[in-house]
Amino acid sequence: MQITFLHLADTHIGIENYGRLDTATGLHTRLQDFVKSLRFAFEEALREEVDLVIFAGDAYRSCDPTPTHQREFAALIRMLAAAGIPIVTVTGNHDSPVAFGKASSLDIFGTLRTEGVYVVSDEQLLTIKTRSGPVQVACLPWLHRSRLVAKSPYRNLSQEEIVEVLQDLGARIIEGLAARVDPRYPAILAAHVAAADATLSGSEQTAIIGRDPVFLTSTLANPAFDYVALGHIHKFQDLNPGGHPPVVYPGSIERIDFGEEAENKGVCMVTIGDREEAAEDGPKREVRYRFVRTPARPFKTLSVQVKSDEDPTTAILEEIGRHTLTDAVVRVIYELADNRADTVDLKAVRQALDAAFLVASIAPKPRAQAHIRRADISEDMGLKEALHAYVQNHPELEDLEDDLQACAARLERELLEGSG
Repeated sequence: MQITFLHLADTHIGIENYGRLDTATGLHTRLQDFVKSLRFAFEEALREEVDLVIFAGDAYRSCDPTPTHQREFAALIRMLAAAGIPIVTVTGNHDSPVAFGKASSLDIFGTLRTEGVYVVSDEQLLTIKTRSGPVQVACLPWLHRSRLVAKSPYRNLSQEEIVEVLQDLGARIIEGLAARVDPRYPAILAAHVAAADATLSGSEQTAIIGRDPVFLTSTLANPAFDYVALGHIHKFQDLNPGGHPPVVYPGSIERIDFGEEAENKGVCMVTIGDREEAAEDGPKREVRYRFVRTPARPFKTLSVQVKSDEDPTTAILEEIGRHTLTDAVVRVIYELADNRADTVDLKAVRQALDAAFLVASIAPKPRAQAHIRRADISEDMGLKEALHAYVQNHPELEDLEDDLQACAARLERELLEGSG
């Protein structure tokens, strides 16, 4: 028996930064980027005639997508349903509301009983009938704190204690699911989790996040499973290279910001087949996978060091000429030598960048500033005011302040809702 399936995650439909409204369609151009990459992935699944699609969480940017975002995502899901390809989706942290008991952004597919679409918000073991035979999918959705704080034994626990309880709970769930696996059939663990050994994506390294439950690779790589399909981390990686089972993050399908400009974006095409000669104490099945790049929007930073005898505009234009920037989101950061105060001909630079999809910024590199004492950030400040003061102390974060403030506001709301 051999099965082939598509593994993807973190599509984040609804992220609309570094773009503009497309007047021809009425849609934001970045929405079109994310939809384009997801359509490409599903078309690859159709072309490869896969038996199954595993979606490891975070379909949307938030748990309350707009009707337009829902329409675009549902139209692509319909592609798979029309071809008779089942899709199993575990809910991620962006799919589910913080408040206990509220529906996730994906529950509508279950409510409508869309044939072949399985939306899993609680841990369970599914047996999916495919054209190549039955496949077992053990599902571990994102473990929200609200799962515990709504129950009386856990209401007075600190955030650190709640995280420890969730980590222990997740480990026991994985062990319990593994114990129920029928070894006669292929088995996949689909989980939206943070792994301790994972390398964070560039954008994730600058995000303000609360502490998440973190799982060891040894916990995830339970030998009862043939493949571990993860979601949550945006960088493609195998946490158990050469081992059994592979423990894989496919990463996100589209770049979010400049923190991800050097990362390839894509999905994984996976094949599980019986070994011709399997050792008694080894895995019975052979697993192969390959990374398939999606047509993600390129992001490009041009860093220009202007020499003391150079004209800044000329130096920038020469650097632009060394790169292919067609359809890219571009930013230019230039540094003047010897504290020069020359001006740059921004009109000429923008004309040279005419082939770019979007010019995010043309700005001098922030000069080093004297360190501001931490005492200037006091405990009686509000979160917004304290974060602004912190960014003022770290000029390299100035371009990210709007995103950081948005994340901080969301975190503050989630903490308030979680404690309510």
